[in-house]
Amino acid sequence: MPGAVIVYGAGGLGREVLQIVRAMPNARVLGYADDGVPPGTERNGARVLGGAEYLDTLDGPFSVVMGISDPNVKRGIFDRLSRNPLVSFPNVLHPRAMVSEYASLGRGVVITQSCIVSVDASLGVGVFLNMGAIVGHDSTIGDFSSVMPLAAISGNVKIGERCLIGAQSVILQGTAVGDGCTVGMGAVVIRDVPDGTTVMGNPAVAKSGREGAMTPCP
Repeated sequence: MPGAVIVYGAGGLGREVLQIVRAMPNARVLGYADDGVPPGTERNGARVLGGAEYLDTLDGPFSVVMGISDPNVKRGIFDRLSRNPLVSFPNVLHPRAMVSEYASLGRGVVITQSCIVSVDASLGVGVFLNMGAIVGHDSTIGDFSSVMPLAAISGNVKIGERCLIGAQSVILQGTAVGDGCTVGMGAVVIRDVPDGTTVMGNPAVAKSGREGAMTPCP
């Protein structure tokens, strides 16, 4: 973990991520970056330094850790900051997370308390696992996806990029979830989910074009 760290996002999730970063050896928290909170605002003992434009003014190497769950927002920030050669995106793992030595992690992964990542699972760039999430063996989660608390992803599941997997949802082994999908809170996914689909319920069904109407997943 490089010494100077900025947590991007000063909301509730950012404040939780801040606590994990502080517990890591050799990490020196500079503060938050946030485009919607006034500079100088203090939250949990750290100050908001500014937004993305402020980071462009820094003249030494620093690390950015994402405290944001929205997959599309995360991707936009990563894309912008990746153009700055001074920025790195370290992986941040809570000491009480269980991550197999045979799992593969992209850069900028954040894994919070009580998560489990099993053998030969693969997490892409900027993936976020919230408290108690489980990723089964040989499963893959694409870049910038976020998995909310207590979600259970079984073995051999493929989740695409920029997906949001809701709290306490369950995804059956061998199932595929396409890019840009949302799995609602408590949903039970037993069939493949096409790109760009939102699914809810038990078993999970997809929203149709009519507001409020639902159709079974193919």
